[in-house]
Amino acid sequence: MIRFLRIASNRRFRILANFVFAMLTVFVGIGISESKTVGQDIVQQAEAFVPVDLSGTWKGSWLSCKSGHNGKLRATFCRLNEKQVQAVFVGSFAKILPFRYKAVLDVVHEESGMIVVSGSKRLGPLMGTFSYQATITADRFDATYNSKRDWGKWSMSRCCQ
Repeated sequence: MIRFLRIASNRRFRILANFVFAMLTVFVGIGISESKTVGQDIVQQAEAFVPVDLSGTWKGSWLSCKSGHNGKLRATFCRLNEKQVQAVFVGSFAKILPFRYKAVLDVVHEESGMIVVSGSKRLGPLMGTFSYQATITADRFDATYNSKRDWGKWSMSRCCQ
């Protein structure tokens, strides 16, 4: 203990101790300010995130890129949870044959103002697996689809809420 007091009273030791204390203060201060910046960034990103509003009726068309067939298409969407969206598509084939297709779309990516969904359904040995991927924004729905015998796209806009 006495030896420590002699060293502590040494001028060089005091200068070194003050320097070490000053450096620790600077590094701790930088760490605190950076953690506040990181925390503020996370809060700002959370505040900036705007989920896509899927309400209302969407209208547009579908097009078979293989055959050129096309028709009108309507849809409504309902968010089931943060990873799934239920869609009901209603349209026509050859202008006289109506169809209604209900599907649960899996959310594969979401960022502020945009959702990317995808899914697939086995349609039997003749049609194979029907797969689709879509990008949905506040006012657009654009999708591609493919199956064993067909491929094409759907395009819709929100018509009303």
